[in-house]
Amino acid sequence: MRYRLPLSLLVMVCVAPQSNVAGDDNLSTQLMHCTFKITDGQTNGTAFVLSRSKASEQPQSVLVTAAHGLEQMKKDRIRLAARKPAANESFEKREVEIRIRREGKPLWAKHPEQDVAAIDVSLPAEIVLPCVPVSLLATDETLKQYQVQPGDLVRCLGFPHAAQFEANSAGFPVVRIGCLASFPILPTRRTKTFLVDVNAFEGDSGAAVYLDDPHRFVAGETEAQSARLILGLVAGQILIDEKFANIYQSGLTRHRMGLGVVVHATAIRETIELLDVAAER
Repeated sequence: MRYRLPLSLLVMVCVAPQSNVAGDDNLSTQLMHCTFKITDGQTNGTAFVLSRSKASEQPQSVLVTAAHGLEQMKKDRIRLAARKPAANESFEKREVEIRIRREGKPLWAKHPEQDVAAIDVSLPAEIVLPCVPVSLLATDETLKQYQVQPGDLVRCLGFPHAAQFEANSAGFPVVRIGCLASFPILPTRRTKTFLVDVNAFEGDSGAAVYLDDPHRFVAGETEAQSARLILGLVAGQILIDEKFANIYQSGLTRHRMGLGVVVHATAIRETIELLDVAAER
């Protein structure tokens, strides 16, 4: 059984390129700096950062998440618990308000088939972020090029049980590792989702699932290359419901399978493109 993660969400925020944090080109570290917890006061979630450029314009910020998470947040504005540099190479939280509705009407674009939403946003200049471009979102062509296949180790960043658990005072997320667990992967518009062998919890909806392999053999090449791909976002988990009955009570118990359901990055790309279509109307 597929189960959405209803209490919290993880979002992606695509922002204009800013100063690199510590100059680190490790994708896990960059995404760690680009992932944030969000809240509307009742529902807690996360934010994740990318950067996109438009012709003859400045690089633009866009927020991407599992659509059901934004729909659960009923207020017109939500708060993003960002971070800014502090003394002694440390960080401190800096809350930023983001408008997601105007007069009750959603400002985000929603994918017509997949659990993905996107909305243009801006963040204060003091929120210093590494530049993680939208071009890292995997396509069918890059999945073939880097020979992504079942069993490949992948990672995800999120805020599991965000209302009850905080890993650190600066508000950095938790990174987890597992393998790509299902087949086939291609074509992504037909398969729509894939499974990862990672425990997913409330708060993980929208979590980026990515591949960061510095020594990967690429189709047609004789030497290993670096593979940096965002494969998709977590939209749910797999649970098994079991009925039980004994002399004095009966009920239903739910078991976690330890599998996350991930929407392909191609759906994220398509959702971002819908923002441009809406802007042209």
